[in-house]
Amino acid sequence: MRKYRIKHIICAGVLLISIVAGISNVNASTAKRKVRPVTRNNQAETTSVANSTSETKATQNQTSAKSIPTDNGVYHLSKDSKYRPYLWKNADGKTPDYVAYVFEPEVFNGHTVFVDAGHGNNSAPEASQKREKYYPVEDSKLSGMNTSMVGSKAYGYGVEARNTRSVYDNTEIEPEFSLRVSLLLKDKLLKKGYRVVMSRTDYNQNLSNGARSALAGETSDIMVSIHSNTGRSSGTLTFYPGDKDYISEETYPGYTSIMGLTQENIDLSKKLAESMANNITSSTGLKNKGAHTAVLRIFSYSSIPTCLVEVGFADNITDAAILGTKKDLIASSMAQSIDQYFGK
Repeated sequence: MRKYRIKHIICAGVLLISIVAGISNVNASTAKRKVRPVTRNNQAETTSVANSTSETKATQNQTSAKSIPTDNGVYHLSKDSKYRPYLWKNADGKTPDYVAYVFEPEVFNGHTVFVDAGHGNNSAPEASQKREKYYPVEDSKLSGMNTSMVGSKAYGYGVEARNTRSVYDNTEIEPEFSLRVSLLLKDKLLKKGYRVVMSRTDYNQNLSNGARSALAGETSDIMVSIHSNTGRSSGTLTFYPGDKDYISEETYPGYTSIMGLTQENIDLSKKLAESMANNITSSTGLKNKGAHTAVLRIFSYSSIPTCLVEVGFADNITDAAILGTKKDLIASSMAQSIDQYFGK
């Protein structure tokens, strides 16, 4: 009996040592965590970086998911945004409330995507008044850039109206197409754990192109702007920032540097644009017209990697049929491109 008692005492001692050692290992692991400053939009955030256990990552992601201040899911552009002086204003000169809509996943994967449904309510003032500056800098900084968009020509429509109907069904216009694909993409991204920020969520909304990019820069890691095209051609075109404008075939020396677009921003935007073009065309059968640089207002106001996707031509019967019947496939290929961009 005494031998059994001694054996039990020894076992208990071994167990106690194991527990203490386990606690020590946890403390050691915690001690290895480093705190590093992360800067975005000139504002420093502090994030803890721990050993890459799934539990730690999940905790960090959930914490990060709460970092965007919203009013019932609505995000308001910051009052000190450097873009505010140049953004679209009401006819009376007053500044509207520039807002975006934030959707949180059940489990946040650490990445936020701004999904822009191109254009919007064509009767909204943004589509009919020339109140937004093409380039969000003073005209004096544009000398040598080879642009006429200065002085009285410096301001354009907040966002262009689009009323052309798809030849597939003679009903759907571009703002409707872009929103339907955007909503499908939003749902797919949420299931994958992405936080999604949207420029609009219904047909009665509109927002200037500059405001879309300014909001994206404050909330998101990347921005994808979704459109359909016209021009009696065929295929998918994607665009990313650059000094040469594919659309006008003009070159604007210094455009990217004047707008503050770094080479890293341009390279990442190109990566996203190329992935979009490749995946959309390979999955839908649309022609791949490639990724090209462009000088666009949605790029001028951008502070994050951004691409604009012209999915297909709504005035081409072959393209229009795909745009009308394969929206879910288009959204899936866009989600795949975003996964590829983030290495998932």
